[in-house]
Amino acid sequence: MIYTLEKAILITAQLRKFTHSYDYMLAGQFANIDFWINEVVVAIKAIDEHNARFNKMYDAQRSWIETYDTRVPDYCPICNGICELSTEHYVHPELPKRRSNMEKKETRKELVDAAYFFLIRCFKTGLIDTEKLTDFCDTIETGIDPYDLKK
Repeated sequence: MIYTLEKAILITAQLRKFTHSYDYMLAGQFANIDFWINEVVVAIKAIDEHNARFNKMYDAQRSWIETYDTRVPDYCPICNGICELSTEHYVHPELPKRRSNMEKKETRKELVDAAYFFLIRCFKTGLIDTEKLTDFCDTIETGIDPYDLKK
């Protein structure tokens, strides 16, 4: 799995846990709201910029392989070593494979949703007012459902 997505999934899980915790626990996590919102923002940015980072990595690896004629043992899944049945015992390494954009979009959406519902829970418990809720939602690039403003 991509590190960027693993981190986003971990943050999502934490925020979901906070959202469904007791009020006193929620208040404790709210004391660090700036940290958590920053974690979400950084994770969103990392997801959004993943393709550009992947392209740099891919190009650098391809260039290295071509420049230095890099070869690695041809792996044999039967003996877990250099394949003796291969016509070449050493081959050019495979370049990394791009992950699905859908997977990134889904992970990003789940992260933003988890942050949103954490903020709504904070709002409904009285930890933040409508203005602060709006500011936080703008920061994480999401709107507010008017039905969620009913306490």
